[in-house]
Amino acid sequence: MLEVYRYEVQQVVDAAPRLLASRPPLDALREWLDCLAHYGMTKAGLGSALSAATTSHGALSAETYGPVINALTMLLAANEKAGTIRSGLEPDDVLLILGFLWRIDPAGDWRAQAGRLLDILMDGLRAGAPTTQSASEA
Repeated sequence: MLEVYRYEVQQVVDAAPRLLASRPPLDALREWLDCLAHYGMTKAGLGSALSAATTSHGALSAETYGPVINALTMLLAANEKAGTIRSGLEPDDVLLILGFLWRIDPAGDWRAQAGRLLDILMDGLRAGAPTTQSASEA
């Protein structure tokens, strides 16, 4: 079970460079966040199962946190360079905000709710972006 978890987290992480290679940075970021939301919702309750399977759950979390932060850092940096998001965002802060994904009821209409919440997050990331300011000033 732990190897499957590691593999699936790695799939989410590996999606970041693939998305950046095939999409504009802002689209890549949004699609990756959608991927992360989908992963989180399909794994609802996994934390309890992992805790029961191993006493080193904290170590497992730490093992996967770094790669996720690195993927998010890559996406944020590409967007900052493109001027599509505000500058100076901390990946740890963005990931902390994303914690709402794991509070959505997986038995409900989680896809629609996650989409709405991700729209709000994306609006916040774009607020103050150089390209947004330039477009509104024109």
